[in-house]
Amino acid sequence: MHSVLYFVYNCFIIGPLFLIFHLTALINPKIRSGIRGRKHLFRDLERKCARLESKGPRIWIHSCSMGEYEQARPLIRVLKEQIPDSVVIVSFFSPSVFNHVSDDGFADLYCYIPFDSRRNAARFLSIIKPRVAVMVRHDLWPNHLAECRSRSIPLILVNCSIRPHHLITRFCACLVHRFLYGYFNRILTVSRESEQYCRKLFPSVPIQMVGDTRYDQVVWRALRAEDEVAPLRTMKGDRVGFVAGSTWPSDEEVLLPAIHKIFSKGLPVWFILVPHEPTSEHLRAIEKQLNGMNLTHLRFSQAIGSQNGFCNVLLVDRVGILSSLYALGELTFVGGGFGPGIHNVLEPAALGKVVVFGPRHKNSHEAGRLKERGVGFVVDDKKGTFLLLDKLFQEEGRLRELGERAESLIQDNIGASRRIVDRIQSLLTQTT
Repeated sequence: MHSVLYFVYNCFIIGPLFLIFHLTALINPKIRSGIRGRKHLFRDLERKCARLESKGPRIWIHSCSMGEYEQARPLIRVLKEQIPDSVVIVSFFSPSVFNHVSDDGFADLYCYIPFDSRRNAARFLSIIKPRVAVMVRHDLWPNHLAECRSRSIPLILVNCSIRPHHLITRFCACLVHRFLYGYFNRILTVSRESEQYCRKLFPSVPIQMVGDTRYDQVVWRALRAEDEVAPLRTMKGDRVGFVAGSTWPSDEEVLLPAIHKIFSKGLPVWFILVPHEPTSEHLRAIEKQLNGMNLTHLRFSQAIGSQNGFCNVLLVDRVGILSSLYALGELTFVGGGFGPGIHNVLEPAALGKVVVFGPRHKNSHEAGRLKERGVGFVVDDKKGTFLLLDKLFQEEGRLRELGERAESLIQDNIGASRRIVDRIQSLLTQTT
């Protein structure tokens, strides 16, 4: 069955997929940027690899986009600590990552992963010459995996979080999972549920639950958050901070009316709103709603350095700082729960903050754990959101107590990165 799926993929899927990418690039700037970025990929890779000074083991880490790279960062830091001469090569699928990582100094080399043809995969691996290949979560490309297997390059999957699907999709999902995950030498999961599911699907592959590197990353960020938000403390004053992060318009439809009622009651609250996509159009739409509610507001770019920065609402028009901004809130809201699915709830919890989110949170194992511990609260509509916020804003002592419990959950789950690096070192020993 595996060889049949591989044949189907290369004969009937990869070609149309290549065509779809190029046609979509005509109307989608992000995809167009990714295609342009790959134009001289192999030439640039050869030049960059030739300049690498260390002769230590090369470790290839692949992340799809910024979210997965955040999970890889603590892994890279520990690799550099425990294997100082290692050469870490990080590849991405998404073009949006390069604007944020080109100068972060973690890895030795950053690049796109080439389009997944057999020829491209062979050429890519011939240039970077990895001793071990590490895939973060689930951006898996069959020809690259197959080429690693054919060259006896150990493959390790980290932060694996696949779970049983609904009955209708279970059969197809199992086929795809067996096809892709069967290439790996080791699979490291984030939970016992994923570990048990993987053991049933891949009985011949070593599988182990080691935890989630995101806990390590959010703690690392939390320790540095205050340096970034210190200039905003004066604006906050003695008000109760409420930070809503990664919000979608569907979240804001529920959240803004509730906040309007909170301000109408005269409660001393400072609201920081961080849209998931702070486009000019989206920001203007939010500002129009705030004007209609008679709430004073400033954009983050205007507030920094402003002589008079007092406002009801700080509207953040900058990306990459949300995890630090959570430090300004006694209470937080994580968006996506009224839209495509909840975003990262670990970032505010690592800072000791209570987390509120919408009903679509099944995609987040961590949200469920916060809810079980009584430090994550689900809201379903405008009325329920207002009632919960009104209650919590008037119980600052309880907010602090719950926040400490949220932080303890994070601290109880750190250490996955070191456990993963131990497995990588074991694989490196086997390949010497």
